[in-house]
Amino acid sequence: LVGSEMCIRDRSREKSINKNHNVDVCILLATYNGEKYIGEMIDSILNQDYENFVIVLSDDASSDSTPEILEEYAQRYSQKVNLYHSGMHFGCAQKHFMHLLRQFSDYSHIMFCDQDDIWHKDKISKTMKKMVELEKDHDISVPILVHTDLRVVDSNLNEIAPSFCKYSNLNGNRLAVNQLLVQNVVTGCTVMINNSLAKLGCRSFDEDQMLMHDWWLALLAATCGVAAFLDEPTIDYRQHANNSVGAKNAKSLRYIVNKLKTAQVANSLQDTFKNAQTFLKCYHDIIPQKYIYEINAYANMENKNALIRKFDYIRYGFWKKGLIREIGQILLG
Repeated sequence: LVGSEMCIRDRSREKSINKNHNVDVCILLATYNGEKYIGEMIDSILNQDYENFVIVLSDDASSDSTPEILEEYAQRYSQKVNLYHSGMHFGCAQKHFMHLLRQFSDYSHIMFCDQDDIWHKDKISKTMKKMVELEKDHDISVPILVHTDLRVVDSNLNEIAPSFCKYSNLNGNRLAVNQLLVQNVVTGCTVMINNSLAKLGCRSFDEDQMLMHDWWLALLAATCGVAAFLDEPTIDYRQHANNSVGAKNAKSLRYIVNKLKTAQVANSLQDTFKNAQTFLKCYHDIIPQKYIYEINAYANMENKNALIRKFDYIRYGFWKKGLIREIGQILLG
């Protein structure tokens, strides 16, 4: 009951700020045992050159001092920072973020934030500029997602690579449906979505079959709207021992060896098949017919023999980026 009361109180406060200040960007920041870097992260948002935003802080039952740090920021910056208490334990980032999306989907634009990175001062303004351009071209009723590149840094913010995409041998423009079904190129902490996409993302589905919230929303934007890439870093993507998902050097020998391990490649592909199955089941009624056939073809890959599966990779262009990844698909997928 206490958790529910706190949730209602914080939610009411959020709506009030939105109405009074015409807030057009809501930043969802999900935390778990993030005491080491969370202060720097929030400070980098508060120092943005774009002012029309609010931050929603939500903790997933941390055992360190993270909750106290969040409370301090909420009290100190009450006009910008809202502390949200879900009264729930999620256990993983994607479920936490999807819950927050459902609670705060009424904003015109939503961004997602990890607890240990540093946002560049112009991150919101640059992403918003791209978003506004797309909304003018396609209308605000069209679901739209914008994502950007990242600068990879170590725990002390020393540069490891100026481009996450190049470091990981990814192409942020690979946003066609057939490409996104097999490989995600969207990093959640760089994403901005508009209200139309947020509303669609709030549907109920089996989240245990969803790989990541950013991948899910990218697929939804690509099939039912627009997904676009801003080809410049807007964030320092901190790499440290506790990263749940991190940047990997796609040219390293270790990476290549791991990619060619039978179990890892096969299991990874099986997960993408299940992701496609769940996605198709959830949005079958609104996905344009031109995409239904190829999504269904990919979702049913696990039921096909190896030869037919490889034929369909070629037929539909279900390829990951990079020769090593493609070899892994052919030999082991």
